[in-house]
Amino acid sequence: MALTNVPNAPKVPNVPKMPNEPNVPKVPKAAADLAQRWIIEQLRFDRAERHAALSELPDWEQVVTFAPAERLAELLLASRAAEAFPLAVREQLEQIRLGTRARNGWLIKQLEEWLERFDAANIPTIVLKGAAMIALVYQRPALRPMSDLDVLVRRADFERAGELLRAAGFTRYRELGGTTESTLQTQSHWIHLTPPGTALDLHWHVIDSGYYAHHVPIEWFWDHTQSVPLLARQMRVLTPEAQLLHLAAHLELHHAGGGLLALYDVAALIHKLGGTMDWDLVLATATRFEWGQSLRRTVQRAQDVFGVSIPNAVRDRLAHLPTTWHERLVRALATPAAHPAVFVFDGWWQPGLRGKVRYWWRSLFPSAEFMQVHGPVRSDGELAWQYALRLGRGVQRIPRALWAGITQMHQRRDGW
Repeated sequence: MALTNVPNAPKVPNVPKMPNEPNVPKVPKAAADLAQRWIIEQLRFDRAERHAALSELPDWEQVVTFAPAERLAELLLASRAAEAFPLAVREQLEQIRLGTRARNGWLIKQLEEWLERFDAANIPTIVLKGAAMIALVYQRPALRPMSDLDVLVRRADFERAGELLRAAGFTRYRELGGTTESTLQTQSHWIHLTPPGTALDLHWHVIDSGYYAHHVPIEWFWDHTQSVPLLARQMRVLTPEAQLLHLAAHLELHHAGGGLLALYDVAALIHKLGGTMDWDLVLATATRFEWGQSLRRTVQRAQDVFGVSIPNAVRDRLAHLPTTWHERLVRALATPAAHPAVFVFDGWWQPGLRGKVRYWWRSLFPSAEFMQVHGPVRSDGELAWQYALRLGRGVQRIPRALWAGITQMHQRRDGW
């Protein structure tokens, strides 16, 4: 099977980057549920203590459907469960692993190149998410699939870093409201179309939220970094404490808790480094940043789903972390039903009336270049029509999304 046909092959530009909910194909519920529970059971960190759990074998067809959908195929193939796989299952999972190895190898090579380019341009960087977790926790690149690269730069360098990417043939994709000083978008997604393709996310903050972009001091994360090796060079990543806070906030406040691989990242981080982690710093910072319930929920799920061990004293303190209406609101807006309304609140948290109005205007009426990417625009008349359609869709969707978010926030007082 050609590498370009496996599930981890490079993504094409018109595929959404990362949905809030995993895109799991519809399968018979009982078989799918057993396959999901069986896969999770094999990946639990307390597996050795659970000899009698799930003795029934799953439907292997559902295993090779669900595992790649949740990006767990590589971990499953590396587990002891692989010894029991039928040959056909092993071969299918092996094809996925080969694709991940090829894709990740290419992305890591590109990452090294771009870190050197940013260094040469005097642009400090912090590597986030997949590549950082490979270097810090997984060690073996083929274990942890990546679809893109995530690099944090300082806000003052954000546009300059983007121009370097543009000069090298990258194109900014799915931008909303621009990336100027007065907007609250904290990241831009860049793609290079030349096969095998590269996608690189530039960030100037670790969380894509108007409130938290202003409330959470990004310098705290720049002050909590360490250098780790990845292939032929060193790179700067967040410390385990900062990594845990970022992963928890990103999972809950950006993806509404969806995605088993992201949750496994948290479990693997705690399993490997939790014993030396400064939990006092983690808990105090989560409270200060108003990420208390995001941290509590994520760590608790990592323990419940993947069996990672949490010290009793830490678990007790997690249970008493405070939650604020800001955190509940941002979490509610991360759900698919409410997400179309997120720009309303991101705009509200802009500094000054002028900044608010400018953000809302750009969100409702983005640049002509943006409109051309998302639909054929051959004349000023067609552009005006596309803007009218966009406004009409917004009038229909945004009130429903606002109601969904506010209703959820008030009905579920703990925010989840």
